[in-house]
Amino acid sequence: MITIDALTLRTDGRTLVDGVTMHLAEGALHLLAGTAGAGKTALLEALAGLQRAASGSVTRFGRPLRPREVAYVPHDPRLYAGLTGRDLAELALRYRPEGSDAGTDTEALLGAFDLPADTPVEGWSPARRRQLALVAALLRRPAVVLLDEPVEGFDAAALRTARRLLQCERARGTTLIVATRRPLTLADMADELHLLAGGALCRQYRGDELVAALCAAQGFGGSGKSS
Repeated sequence: MITIDALTLRTDGRTLVDGVTMHLAEGALHLLAGTAGAGKTALLEALAGLQRAASGSVTRFGRPLRPREVAYVPHDPRLYAGLTGRDLAELALRYRPEGSDAGTDTEALLGAFDLPADTPVEGWSPARRRQLALVAALLRRPAVVLLDEPVEGFDAAALRTARRLLQCERARGTTLIVATRRPLTLADMADELHLLAGGALCRQYRGDELVAALCAAQGFGGSGKSS
């Protein structure tokens, strides 16, 4: 269990997250939904250890969530210029925990998105870069995967691939936490949805009520970077 306990995040005099408490089950897919400025990205960054809490805490099984347990894919992944997709996938493998299974087929993951694996990444489109960043995150075999608008710009085939990979990862026991302004894209495969607004947690939905509530609201459209 990941516990976010009364977490408050501030920067430059602004409150990004205001006293949020969540209990996130292991091996589940959690959606963090809301419009721009809701606090989604700040919350992911706190889970990744990139934001220092003004107050409150983030723990896993009662102790601090460790950076090595987490793979974080931001909305705009920063990839090493000059390296190819294959280079970056092989680099990700070096960070896989000792004792984790070695069954992941790097070529299969790269091929799943039909990535131009042997070309330098600096010429890739934003969607291609997100696909590679997702592949690299999964290759690390983390316990927790944090994704910020992971499928933005994907065509239908890439979206189907991403959904299949996330479903397989959840079945493996990985905890997936996805921030999005368009939750309907993944709502049917999510276990929980946490609705944020103005840095606060407004509502939580589980199971059948999740998709029903989203279909009724139809208020989470839009594109662009989450925050």
